[in-house]
Amino acid sequence: MKYKMSTNFAVRTKKLKEAKEFYSNFLGFPLESQTKTELDINADPMRLFVIDDEIPSGPILELFVPDLEKAKTELIANGCTIIKWEGKGKDCYIKDPFGVTFNIWEEK
Repeated sequence: MKYKMSTNFAVRTKKLKEAKEFYSNFLGFPLESQTKTELDINADPMRLFVIDDEIPSGPILELFVPDLEKAKTELIANGCTIIKWEGKGKDCYIKDPFGVTFNIWEEK
């Protein structure tokens, strides 16, 4: 299966207001949109999503795959562990054998 790196990455935190201040106001990255629970920030050439969550995390990179369930099987067989798996179109987080967290996203 072909894995493709996305230009999206995410950070989960309970400090959404402070994150907006840092990324948008201090670093100067344009805020594209905002909801009560998420910031969408243009960190050209990357896109940063800051998500309100009880469980904070370091950066979560994103991989595009053509078949989500096949990718899950292959990734586990190659030393990855599931952190959170909600299925197609939702959060599917794995941690690779070297400690990097990825959100696996099916893209046809």
